[in-house]
Amino acid sequence: MKRIEPERLRPPPRERFAPDTLAFDLELAFQRLAEESHEGVDGHRQITLFKDGAFTVVAFLFDANGTFPRHQADGIVTLHLLDGHLDVHTNTGHFALGEQGLLVLQPQVPFSVHADLESRMVMTVHLTQ
Repeated sequence: MKRIEPERLRPPPRERFAPDTLAFDLELAFQRLAEESHEGVDGHRQITLFKDGAFTVVAFLFDANGTFPRHQADGIVTLHLLDGHLDVHTNTGHFALGEQGLLVLQPQVPFSVHADLESRMVMTVHLTQ
């Protein structure tokens, strides 16, 4: 019996991440995220731009008042805000990121994100364990 797969929003990861060199037009990537027909989750949409073993790059498009609930990683996380405004909460404090702000989190630091405004962020994760 053949299993019927749901229609994919985008090409499968093995195809997206296969080339030896990948260049991204982030404006286009965020535009495509905004045009997807499905609803965002918690007021944001995201796409993994690249993943190879312990290294991942993810683009996030936040609506005003969108959130990324509490997470933590077994590695270093960077949050690079391209535009908008984000409030990042960790177990040690609150960080307000403005346009072109960058926050680096050590492994195992729990964090959550709230976007006051429509915002675009690139997150990288480099697993260390």
